[in-house]
Amino acid sequence: MDPKVLTANIDKGTFSPLYLFVGEETFMIDEALKQLREKVLSEGLSDFNLNVFYASDCDVEQVKDAIETLPMMAQKRLVILKQCHDLTAGELESLVPVIEKPVESTIFVMVGSKADMRKKFFKTFEAQGEVVKFARLFDNQLNPWVQYIAKKHDLRISEQVIEVLKECVGANLSEMNNEIAKVAQFLGAKPGDVKEVTIDDIGSVVSQTRIETVFELVNCMGKQDRAGSFMHLAHLLDHGQNEVGVLALTIRHFRILLLCQEAIKEGLSASQIASRVGVHGFFIKDYMEQAKLQDSRKLLQIYDVLLDTDRALKSNPLSSHLWLENLVLQSCS
Repeated sequence: MDPKVLTANIDKGTFSPLYLFVGEETFMIDEALKQLREKVLSEGLSDFNLNVFYASDCDVEQVKDAIETLPMMAQKRLVILKQCHDLTAGELESLVPVIEKPVESTIFVMVGSKADMRKKFFKTFEAQGEVVKFARLFDNQLNPWVQYIAKKHDLRISEQVIEVLKECVGANLSEMNNEIAKVAQFLGAKPGDVKEVTIDDIGSVVSQTRIETVFELVNCMGKQDRAGSFMHLAHLLDHGQNEVGVLALTIRHFRILLLCQEAIKEGLSASQIASRVGVHGFFIKDYMEQAKLQDSRKLLQIYDVLLDTDRALKSNPLSSHLWLENLVLQSCS
C-alpha cells in the first residue's frame, strides 16, 4: 500500500487489523502512527487502549497479551511493535497465531527499517493485513512534504525558499523537520501568527549539511583521497539520499563546477554564472570558489567516470552500492 492511500483510508476511518510500516523514512512513519492514534483512540482513554513495545526490549508474549486484550470503553485498541527488524525467527513464530487470525478489536502495527518479504511470516502478514513502504523521497517528491512541515510549525514558505532548503538539507524529512523547527523558533512563529520564511532566514539558521558534504566529497575525489571519499559518500547516504540520488547529486555538482570554470574564463559575473549553471545566487560564490581550486582535467576525468557509473547503475540497479564503491575507486586512481 502506498503511504498516500494509507492516509486517505485512515481519514475515512477504514482500518486494517494489521499494518507493517517498513522503510527508512522515519518522519513519514511517525506521522502515520500519529494519525492512527488520533483516529483510533478516544480522548481520555488512550492510556488504556494503547501499547507501544520495542522489539529489542520486550517479551513477545506481552505483545500477544496486549493484542488479545479487549479495548476499554472503546471499539478498538492500538498495539505498536517498533524495531521489528530485530525480532528473531522464534519471536516471529510466536506472533503467528495473532497474524493468521487477527483480533478484530485490535489494530496491530509492526514498524521496522526492513523486512524480508520472502519469509513465511511476512507473506502471511501481507495476506492478512497491509504492508506500507516508506522509502526515502527523491528531490522532486519533497516539496509537498516541506510545505506540510512548514505549516505544522506555523510558517509560510515559497517554492523558491523550498529549493534553497532542499539544497542545504537534502531529502531526509526528519532533518528537514528539525531545521524548519529552528527557523520557526528563530522567527518566533506561533499559532495565529504565521511567519513568512525568507532565503536570508535559511542562511541565518539552517545547517547546510548536504552542500558541505558534497563539496567535501568532490574535494576528496579531486585529491584522490579514497578514505575521505568513502566517508562523505556514506554521510550523504545517511542523510536521506539513496544510491541513485547520491550519484545524480554528484553528477550535477561536477557539471556545475565544469560550467563554472568555463563561465569564469569568459569573464561572466556571479549572477550571470548562477543563471547559466542553474544554481540559486545564494550558493554560487561557493561553487565558483571550488571551481577555481579544482583541476579541470581531473574534473573531466571524474565526470566521465560518473557518466559511465550512471549508465551501469541504470542497467543493473540492484548493484547500486557496488557501482558507487567502484566510482570512488576509479575516481581516486
